[in-house]
Amino acid sequence: MAQTRQRRNGTVEVGGARLRYEVEGCGTPVLVVGSSVYYPRTFSRRLGTSCRLACSDLRHFAAEGGPGDAQRITLRTYAQDIDAVRAALGFERAVLVGHSHHGNVALEYAARFPQRVSHVVLVGTPPSDVQQTITAGDAYWEAHASDARKAVLRRNLTALRAEVSEGASPGADFVSRYVAEGPRYWCDPAYDAAWLWRDVPINMPMLRVFRDFFSDYSLSASWPESGTPVLVIMGRHDYVVPHVLWDGIRSTLPGLSFRLFEHSGHTPQMEEPVLFDGVFLEWLDAHSENRT
Repeated sequence: MAQTRQRRNGTVEVGGARLRYEVEGCGTPVLVVGSSVYYPRTFSRRLGTSCRLACSDLRHFAAEGGPGDAQRITLRTYAQDIDAVRAALGFERAVLVGHSHHGNVALEYAARFPQRVSHVVLVGTPPSDVQQTITAGDAYWEAHASDARKAVLRRNLTALRAEVSEGASPGADFVSRYVAEGPRYWCDPAYDAAWLWRDVPINMPMLRVFRDFFSDYSLSASWPESGTPVLVIMGRHDYVVPHVLWDGIRSTLPGLSFRLFEHSGHTPQMEEPVLFDGVFLEWLDAHSENRT
């Protein structure tokens, strides 16, 4: 008999912050950390036939982000937040998924709570600190972006400067710049990502603290030592976190599987969803001894 798809949402209180989550589907517990609004829009609903796919907020994308003194929040705080959400979801162990820098948070959680993680999946995640990532991204852009792609970015940034509003909130400015820089984020340089950010709360003080977590970042310090399998998926047209950052270290990291998607930018799960779902589920099957 086919299992019934289940969909529910809720909130978890963690130190003054209210983290929302949304969960749908049945099967293997999968927890995507970052945003309960943005990320459900990027994963295909087909995964719900094989997974209980939960997407949860982190403090920088939470409606209520916690203490006014954001400087008190650390990566350890974020790991504890994730564990509180995991417990509220009733996941004894879960596949932990993180996109971009949220993947670095997923690794931190896996290092601190190895007994609660069956697998880790990193999508568009940098293995380096912020400055190294920026430098590599700029070099990759100059070397590999087409003239047409570069022209789209110039037009977008010119239009962005013309549309700047003095009354715009910092969060709105953040989204506007992200959307304008679409040629660096998406395989399709004309893609308009504005809809993905609709109704996403953006706590800018907390977002700045979050970015600072990675100003002096060491991947090896948070790499799982417990034999937890890790899948890294990158897009060839990601000019923000270029796949070449992983080239020199992939062979040194235990448990690592790596896939490069040829027709994706920074968000392969949305840009090549059929391929992503297949790679993700086949990899879980191949590491079934670790599945929940």
